[in-house]
Amino acid sequence: MFANLFRKFKLFPTLSKFCQARGNVLLFRCLPFRVSRFYLFLIGKLYFFFKPREKALIYRTISLVLGRDLPGKAVKTIIHRAFSGIIEHYHEKLFVAYSNFRRLLRFLAERIELQGEPELKQALAAGKGVVLVTGHFGAVEFLPGCLALKGYPVTMICRFQTNRLRTSLQERAARVNLNLIDADQGNVFLAAVKALKAGQILITECDEFDEWRPGDRHHTTFLNTRLTADRTLDLLCKRSGAPVVTALMQRNGQKRYTLKLAAVAQGQEDTPLPMGVRCLSVLEAAVWADPAQWYQWKKFGQMILPEFEAGYDHQKSGYLAPEAAFSLPV
Repeated sequence: MFANLFRKFKLFPTLSKFCQARGNVLLFRCLPFRVSRFYLFLIGKLYFFFKPREKALIYRTISLVLGRDLPGKAVKTIIHRAFSGIIEHYHEKLFVAYSNFRRLLRFLAERIELQGEPELKQALAAGKGVVLVTGHFGAVEFLPGCLALKGYPVTMICRFQTNRLRTSLQERAARVNLNLIDADQGNVFLAAVKALKAGQILITECDEFDEWRPGDRHHTTFLNTRLTADRTLDLLCKRSGAPVVTALMQRNGQKRYTLKLAAVAQGQEDTPLPMGVRCLSVLEAAVWADPAQWYQWKKFGQMILPEFEAGYDHQKSGYLAPEAAFSLPV
């Protein structure tokens, strides 16, 4: 009854805004990592209690995708872990934005192992910048800061939901030489091309489905679903000539993470598959291997389960290190 009452009067915001309430932000400034993590899990349970339809969408989507090949008990285990992964993502988001800054830097320096770093360095050596393609997978919030701390020239395109968040991230980014482009100011696509021509690593996500710019000729299959391929990456690579590297930040448990880097293409090489399709296939393999680490099940479900479409607020953009939008307008 109470859940229906809250939904009727729309007192509950999106999960992102709910987790970033002012009180939660203040707590993250002083709570240890494990305590803040436990606290946010309680917040997440409360959110989904008042959002049963959103919970049902995620549950139904995972069941539909995985239920063809796995027994029901295994699917339920994955669903439980997937909800934990969603909350884990928002904990990492707040930890990056609001925790003690020195503790954050030490955490990023000590807890993340890089695999495939030589391929990233080789791509940068071409002098045209690098399009670093990731997805809503694992501890993606740690990706920009991890690379910036290692001295890499990193650019992020961000859209901030609050002025408090904008101020916090801009201040933190400046202290580690991380370049931020505000998505609400100026031509984002031209700013992205300019960053690449300046030799920067531009981070983008390939699974922002509601931000895709579909082409007419190419299609792709993702998680057994046929989709019209996004052409944003192809346009960006054609305009800049930058090589492409995929990056997935995998959670290993016990506050340990592995950033897996792999070169996809060097600039404008001739290939029968669009760049977006190739990058999406890398993400797809990671999702099949560990579906609980992907937290885009809600948006994916809105595409493949139209009966759940009504009543949802679409985000204007994707998110990376907090509220960072990386789907580029054409």
